[in-house]
Amino acid sequence: MSAIRITQSVGLGGANSLDDVKTVQTALNKLLKLIPPTQALIVDGRLNPRPENSKTVAAIKLFQSKVLTMVRPEGKIAPNGRTHKKINEKLAGAAVVAVVPLSGNLKTKLKQNMMKYEGNVPHMYLDTKGYVTVGVGHLLKDVEAAKKVPFIIRDTGAIASIKQIEDEFKLIKSKPFGSQAAVFYKPFTKLVTTEAVREAQVEQHIRIFESELKRIYGVSEFASYPNDVKLALFDMIFNLGMPELKDEFPNFNKHMKVRDFKQAAIESNRKDVPTERNTYVRNLFKSAK
Repeated sequence: MSAIRITQSVGLGGANSLDDVKTVQTALNKLLKLIPPTQALIVDGRLNPRPENSKTVAAIKLFQSKVLTMVRPEGKIAPNGRTHKKINEKLAGAAVVAVVPLSGNLKTKLKQNMMKYEGNVPHMYLDTKGYVTVGVGHLLKDVEAAKKVPFIIRDTGAIASIKQIEDEFKLIKSKPFGSQAAVFYKPFTKLVTTEAVREAQVEQHIRIFESELKRIYGVSEFASYPNDVKLALFDMIFNLGMPELKDEFPNFNKHMKVRDFKQAAIESNRKDVPTERNTYVRNLFKSAK
């Protein structure tokens, strides 16, 4: 959303048509960072029976006070009026921010943290849930996925054949898992990936996770998050996957929507994750400015 159009006035003394009110509510939700401590508005096209007590009107007044520096906020938005134009200006600015890619420094730190908590293993191994994995937590969901990875033979550097990849995948898949470290599986392997291949896999993960995080939290909203919050979210989605982060952490996501990162920190704890890693993520949320 880079601009809104309303046909009639919205707010105190306004016409308040259902669609116009919905449009304003949606826009204000995109600009919550400008009007703290406003919480996300319900986009229902309605105002309180007494508009002066409406949360939408309160948000309009706060926007007028904080952004337009009105001494006496009127609580109403007129089509193409001063408040309407300023909302569109801020929405356009948010849209520009949204397309800016992750900074080089942030991406470097993200990669370092991924390698710290996921490892950087050149050979196939089983993660704690029994999934065949390689590199920096790169899941090979089945033998077909494994065959797409350009493995080489460790001792010779020759390109591994499809048959060699299939056989090694099946061998590793048959081994025990749970408490075994990745190094446990090395004696059973002859194939490895190069550093360049593992680097490319990490880059791919970051692109995919960034896209998924923007789908969950909104493109401009995610782009506006402090870097510590982005790092924390990347760690969570890497470990959990998009469906679980989106659907299994309702309290966490409720706090994220209103940018209450301190409360989000409390709800960020994950099962089957080492205490050190949960603490790392929790502290990132707590330190966010």
